[in-house]
Amino acid sequence: MSKNKGEYFKQARKFNKQLFKSKEQMRNVWARKPMEVKIRELIKLQEITATLHPELRNIIPWRLRK
Repeated sequence: MSKNKGEYFKQARKFNKQLFKSKEQMRNVWARKPMEVKIRELIKLQEITATLHPELRNIIPWRLRK
């Protein structure tokens, strides 16, 4: 199961290219969403992050929440 470095880097470049392409598509989808939807999604993400990592609660501006 050992691969030489050339094969390993070739596979890594291929994966990186696929990953970048999918991230670019996600950015394009995000750009087309209305601002209200973006804000709602960001607030939801902040709430999830604060639940998982309580030490981040001081960093997140909770006054954005209504």
